Amino acid sequence: MARRVIPTLRAWVLLGALGALAPPARGFDEAAADRALAFARRQLEHTATDPAVPPTQSPKSSRGGPWKRVANTDRVGWTQGFFPGLVWFMFEPGREAVWRTRADTWTRPLEVQKSNRETHDLGFKFMPSYGHAYRLTGDPYYRDVLLEAARSLASRYHPEVGAIDCCDWNDPPWRVATVTDTLVDLELLFWAARNGGEPAWNDLALQHALTAARDMVRPDGGTWHVVDYDDTGRVRSKETFQGYADDSTWSRGQAWAVYGFTMAYRYTRDPRMLQAAREVTDYYLARLPADAVPPWDFDAPPSQQQKDSSAAAIAASALQELSTYATSTAEARRYREAALAMLDSLASPAYLAEGTTNPGILLHGTAFYRTRIKPSGDDIDASLIYGDYYFVEALGRFQRAAAGGWLSALAFPGAPHALGTSHTGVRVVDFDVTPLSQPIDGVIGYADSATVVTGYTDLALAVRLNAEGLVDARRGDAYGALAAVPYTAHTPLHVRLWVDLPARTYSVWVTPPGGAEVLLAERFPFRADAPPTDDLGQVAFKSERFDEAYRVTSHTVRAPTPQELLDGRPATRQPAPPDATAPLAEPPGRAGMGCQAGTGALLGLLGLVPWLARRRRAR
Repeated sequence: MARRVIPTLRAWVLLGALGALAPPARGFDEAAADRALAFARRQLEHTATDPAVPPTQSPKSSRGGPWKRVANTDRVGWTQGFFPGLVWFMFEPGREAVWRTRADTWTRPLEVQKSNRETHDLGFKFMPSYGHAYRLTGDPYYRDVLLEAARSLASRYHPEVGAIDCCDWNDPPWRVATVTDTLVDLELLFWAARNGGEPAWNDLALQHALTAARDMVRPDGGTWHVVDYDDTGRVRSKETFQGYADDSTWSRGQAWAVYGFTMAYRYTRDPRMLQAAREVTDYYLARLPADAVPPWDFDAPPSQQQKDSSAAAIAASALQELSTYATSTAEARRYREAALAMLDSLASPAYLAEGTTNPGILLHGTAFYRTRIKPSGDDIDASLIYGDYYFVEALGRFQRAAAGGWLSALAFPGAPHALGTSHTGVRVVDFDVTPLSQPIDGVIGYADSATVVTGYTDLALAVRLNAEGLVDARRGDAYGALAAVPYTAHTPLHVRLWVDLPARTYSVWVTPPGGAEVLLAERFPFRADAPPTDDLGQVAFKSERFDEAYRVTSHTVRAPTPQELLDGRPATRQPAPPDATAPLAEPPGRAGMGCQAGTGALLGLLGLVPWLARRRRAR
């Protein structure tokens, strides 16, 4: 009988204990994040410009000396995408040409892997590298490589098992094996299904995640690392290949499960994914030591309790996203505070490589302590490039959450926010919107409070940041604009709407930083096929290509003043100085929180903007 994806009695006991067992955040703040990110930038610049580290060989690990590297042509290697992804993170905030050149230089040698059908690790190779490249540049070259890589990954799907066969190199021999790591690789399929690939790839990825939730997650929320099947889908074995024993829990494998199920929920909004993410997260948090950085295996004996900072970095990133999906304030706070406790430790001298000879960012990672085929282990007490990647991703998520506001969502179930039922008649709407990359394809739309928003047709009126780099608005059956208003990544625009609900028309003005207000749309009709719209009861923040493509702050809806009613338009907004930042709203449901990525997801991933802005103002 299939395992029910609901908490067992033991899981509920663990859940009740988490308030005491999950480590509290001890003071991680924006200043700590700034320091860690500044150090990461210095380390990455040193490696990216080191002639001894050619872009054809990606950094993998270091124990204090030069990077151990893996060739980008290595078809079995899985870590080649992380260093390019880190370099794209450095390009994102300031859009410096030198970082784009470096990132592109490190990314392109991976194209050779797009037709690799021997491994499940194409998600790890391509989403951090080509995924961020496409998100940040919009260059179709990157998208086309991603789609070909997704096709190669989909070819490994085994329909009788309902999962992706992880690899062809396995020894001892597995038949059709799946591992916890594959859950993160699924993002390549989820993303590609929404960006020009086969729609069926979404279903393959979701089915794999459901199979993993059924067969890989133990009743107490722990995980086996490997489940092997025969060709009919019968389970042959359940193992913990990179852990201490088959009945133990390898901490990085558990972190992969936390990250993977959370990311799957981001793309699908399938409640079974959210439930699986909660189960594996609650187990992980209940087993953490005082410094929130786990040993390589939760059940290893004291003589083998080597730390794995990479597991902590993965979990710290994932938990920030999971906190935004929580159904209660207490649950959101527990996940977020646990993530901040992890970051607090990782950014401390105990784990940060600052002041050492190590070229990496984090110390004390463990690739694996021992396995049956390699009892001596590998990369023990080392800097690991994937630990560095997820640490920087986690810092970016923290920075974006600290900035406040609402972030756009890929899936419509996560895009709408309630505004109440009182906004009727004529209304003035104001907000600031900041694209977090460029170009994007994002819509800010409005619907009646009674409408169940499941698609664009449910939005009666909408302002869009389009894929051509301009702002436009929905005019009945198509988008249009009265003026060409460009947008720029990390530069806020102020948007003002005059919405006449009885007349079913609206006008839009856009104010660039330091510029004059521009009339973008004048009395544009509502969308003809939208549901009846008698109030501005909901606003939806939807992005088409990536999660968190833009942020909206200072969103207000009000009645016009008597003078504005006489004028038939809202009062002209006085332009703000170019360096001024609008006050940040704390909207219900996501106040002080942000997700990703991710890979993500998929996931806009790095929030270095506040740090750079402060540095510019200080000069």
